Amino acid sequence: MTDNIMQAQEQIAVTLARARSEEDRELLNRVREVGGQVVHIFHGLLRMARIHAPHNTAFDGPVRDFENGLSNLIDLLGPAYILCAEDQVFLNDVRIRFEFVVDESSPLISDLLRHNAGGITFNEPLSGPEIRNLVQLIAGTPGGRQPRTTLQLRLAAEGLSSVQLHPPFRFRMSGSEDDAGLSDEFRELYLSAARPVADIFAAMGASRLPNPLPIRRMVNQMIDAGMSQDIATLAREGEQQLPPFSRHTLMVTSLSLIIGREAGLPDSSLADLGVSAMFHDVGFCMREEGFSVPFARHTQAGLKILLLQRGFHRAKVRRLLTVLQHHRGLEDPRGVPALYSRIVHIADDYDILTRYRPGKGPALSAPDAVARMAAMAGKLYDPLLLQLFINALGPLPPGSIATLEDGRVVIVISAVRSPETFDKPLARVVRLPDGSTPAGELVVDLAHAPRVVKVHRPAG
Repeated sequence: MTDNIMQAQEQIAVTLARARSEEDRELLNRVREVGGQVVHIFHGLLRMARIHAPHNTAFDGPVRDFENGLSNLIDLLGPAYILCAEDQVFLNDVRIRFEFVVDESSPLISDLLRHNAGGITFNEPLSGPEIRNLVQLIAGTPGGRQPRTTLQLRLAAEGLSSVQLHPPFRFRMSGSEDDAGLSDEFRELYLSAARPVADIFAAMGASRLPNPLPIRRMVNQMIDAGMSQDIATLAREGEQQLPPFSRHTLMVTSLSLIIGREAGLPDSSLADLGVSAMFHDVGFCMREEGFSVPFARHTQAGLKILLLQRGFHRAKVRRLLTVLQHHRGLEDPRGVPALYSRIVHIADDYDILTRYRPGKGPALSAPDAVARMAAMAGKLYDPLLLQLFINALGPLPPGSIATLEDGRVVIVISAVRSPETFDKPLARVVRLPDGSTPAGELVVDLAHAPRVVKVHRPAG
């Protein structure tokens, strides 16, 4: 396994160098060429299904071309997934352009949406008869109250279980809706993300090829829903209903997005960062002799599973480097880790230090965790990125528990709101001076409240 990892690292180094020098376009152009043909033929078959019976000889040529193109594409990339988002169509991570007006792409988009689907994955090549059956089923009448589930069952009944359907993908542009209600949207999204994360990691643990698009969709929605919101607080409030692994994965992603946003990364780079953060601990989903991979080998195991996705592009290289390097210090003798690795390292360690452990509580209080990490700036952590993180959370990060001078006990519920209130966040009163619990929710602004006299810390 060591030799394989070394070879993989060498391949990553070569690929990264090629990507940086813009020499990795050959694969991208090939994917765009073959993938474009496959998507356009598939679109044409669905359009023909509106006017021809599935066994009409008019299908012979397009079905044969689709069969050959799909086989070539799977040889090139592994599983091929077509994603429809509003009026855009993607194959894997490559946008497929239609030369004609957008409305002409509607058979592909609208036929999937009729079944409440927004994407379709081809895990294996299909034969001519299977392609005809697939087109007939997608062009057919949607079934029941759960049309996507019904269509998936119909596909399985026809021997097409290798074809997977995905929910609709929606990319909402920032500012396209009022900010009101985004808190609820983020909480709902955060909770709903747990199941897809668990399903994807379970599939990867069974050595199935990784599909980053569902993860990218969730990250894009998190970026949109958290644009003007306190992501850390919203995440902390919602995560109690999540299983432990999803809690850590989603919190590290949320904290990484905070750092990336403070660093001024554009949305496209934030999306890559978020996906990389989602996959940072994917090695733990692998099994060795029936047991989870131990900590010492989880980065190599994660690298191994992500390398199953064929081809190399910048987003994939960034994910691989993040998985491999997110525990490396700034002064690591192997060199300075990549940007996303340095960001995820900060988010990962902060969450581990402040994560509640059943029966034990967190290792450190949030302020103490910040102080300990600050002491290692320049050694373990990138000092500029860590400072951005501290600037965003403040000396009393969300989740900090403190006693005020008047005897009230509060829990911090906001990050830094302004330079003037850097150390004075909003807090929720959890205990009154007489030891009783408030009758309703009581929020205080520490900028206009008695001073903090004690920060509560875990007991031993």
